[in-house]
Amino acid sequence: MGSAMSQQVTRPILWNVPVSFQVLLYVLLLALAAFYFYVALRWYKLISRGAPEDRFDRPLRRLSLMLRDAIGQGNVVREEWGWMHYAMYVGFIGLFIGTTIVFINSDLRALLALLGINLYFYFGTFYLVFKAAMDTFFLLLIVGTLAGAARRLFVRPSVLSQPPREKVNNNLENFLGYWFAALMLALVALTGLMLEGARINANPPPFTEWAYIGRQLARAEAAFGAGPRFHRMLWLVHMLLVYVLLFSFGFSKLRHIFFAPINLYFRNLKPRGRLAPIKDFENAETFGVSRIEQYTWKQLLDMASCLECGRCTINCPTVATGKALNPKHLVIVQREHLLRQAPRLLASQPQDGAAEPEDMITQVVTEPVIWGCTTCGWCEEGCPVGIEHIQRIVDMRRYLVLMESKFPPEATATFRGIEVQGNPWGLDQNKRADWAKDLDIPLMAELDNPQDVDVLYWVGCAGSYDERNQKVSRAFAALLKQAGLRFAILGPEEMCTGDPARRLGNEYLYATVAAQNIETLNRYKPRRIVTQCPHCFHNLKNEYPDFGGNFEVLHEGELIDELIAAGRLQPTQKMPVRVTYHDPCYMARHNGKWEGARRALKAVPGVTLAEIEQCKHRTFCCGAGGGGFWKEEREGTRINHKRFEQISQARPETIAVGCPFCLTMMEDAVKSRSLEDQLPVRDLAELIAQSCGVLPTK
Repeated sequence: MGSAMSQQVTRPILWNVPVSFQVLLYVLLLALAAFYFYVALRWYKLISRGAPEDRFDRPLRRLSLMLRDAIGQGNVVREEWGWMHYAMYVGFIGLFIGTTIVFINSDLRALLALLGINLYFYFGTFYLVFKAAMDTFFLLLIVGTLAGAARRLFVRPSVLSQPPREKVNNNLENFLGYWFAALMLALVALTGLMLEGARINANPPPFTEWAYIGRQLARAEAAFGAGPRFHRMLWLVHMLLVYVLLFSFGFSKLRHIFFAPINLYFRNLKPRGRLAPIKDFENAETFGVSRIEQYTWKQLLDMASCLECGRCTINCPTVATGKALNPKHLVIVQREHLLRQAPRLLASQPQDGAAEPEDMITQVVTEPVIWGCTTCGWCEEGCPVGIEHIQRIVDMRRYLVLMESKFPPEATATFRGIEVQGNPWGLDQNKRADWAKDLDIPLMAELDNPQDVDVLYWVGCAGSYDERNQKVSRAFAALLKQAGLRFAILGPEEMCTGDPARRLGNEYLYATVAAQNIETLNRYKPRRIVTQCPHCFHNLKNEYPDFGGNFEVLHEGELIDELIAAGRLQPTQKMPVRVTYHDPCYMARHNGKWEGARRALKAVPGVTLAEIEQCKHRTFCCGAGGGGFWKEEREGTRINHKRFEQISQARPETIAVGCPFCLTMMEDAVKSRSLEDQLPVRDLAELIAQSCGVLPTK
């Protein structure tokens, strides 16, 4: 296209808009800027009332992840109906950029001209592509908005459920709700396309325009005699709708478009499921959280960022089994509580005669919600804006346990057992190594040079005391021997890692046993530690470093896979069986490790691995995590029964597990249906040991 013709392929900007209209919009723009500044400052002051927390490390890593998940919508598009939000997002951002381009080529161009700078690129091929792109963005916004409305009206997925109205009825956001935002988005997009048609009619271009939707609307509008006056009034209506939409961002859930990227930037970069320690037991005035301002600023930012999409509930075990805890509802009611407390929190000085604030635990959240969590981590895996649910729940548990001495009655024996005997069953600590009496496994204390061992085998409480899991310990020890590894155990020197105590809120007990274990391990300085318990793995690897213990830790699945790859284990006995592997939450979701166990199973001749939808990082909890193994399920259906229903869809002949608690929970579910003779539950180590010939073939 020649230069002269290129200059013609354009259109005048604001040619039919009175100066009074333009002045009005700039006044509204200034008002919008002032309003945003006020809202941003208020939220900043409110969030900064939270406790300090360091989230400013590794800025480049944070930025790259923020761009991936905020700009790239990484955690949105993977879910069902994710395309709907993606269409709305692309449409809105595209229109925002397009409006900015128009502003640059009109108002900003005039300002730059005063400085002798000629800035104008709204012509030629760029202009044609721009028009086609803008029509596409309008269309995407309309399609996404209508799909969202249809989903709420006709599909009505459970993820969109809301907390009881009495807990969220105190602010304008809940009055306006979803439908106001959807209506405004649709109207902005529709009037934008109509405006394109009106512009074509009022000022017909001397060339073929690429506004493929606007051109069709122009024909329809022409039938009604639409001319310059119609275009002028429609322009004003469209721009006023845009401003109404933009103003609503300040007091509705649409604010997540600003908060989400910020929250994603400050996300947790440490392993998921790692709990922050209480740093100073001696001088702290209170432990845990009972008042909203005791949360950290990041936890308050989480509340502001929630877009109420419900993705945190898709695979949540408590939601799926009808329990009180709904992670989405928890964040919403805490945010509403935060907003109700804002006058108190933002007051420059205490107000005389002010009423006592609501009690967050008993009046806002409730104890059944607090004790329902299994800390499986799906809520954090599913959340597209980086909200961290587990720590906020455990913080409230810490308050109840350490300040109020309130916890499920079954936990009393668990705490006592760990404190007195070093295991949650309260069994004799001196009998911890009895399972290995006839296996010729050395104790670290018996070795002249403990550092000569290849691995320290951390057996764990279940592997040491539970009769069924002792069989797993024996099978795993047999594999280590067959592989020619020099290994030893701690025996009576090994104590519970403290995981049940920590997840149930007894941080003081956890810190005590962690310090004792770390002292023991630092004395022996093992090269590597291996354990069949994902909870032991997670604590030793990810949480003990906060207390001075830094160790290389492997799960049984990792070590078995490593030994098979090295040829030191050779599964040769054929096992023609269809196996479904149940991923432990604390390995797959919290630590991102699931391939090693699968490679090991696939190395067994004859094994067919049958996967289900809820596997790997999308695994579903067995119900034992978060201290669930040590307390009763008093609400809804049992989580392990729900998990068994999911696994059954793959029609397995054997269920494989990689966790002692998953083993117990899945065997319980199988027995509840009287299927124990038809559907065995086996630990990964048992299956590999059988194929390697160190266990009898069943």
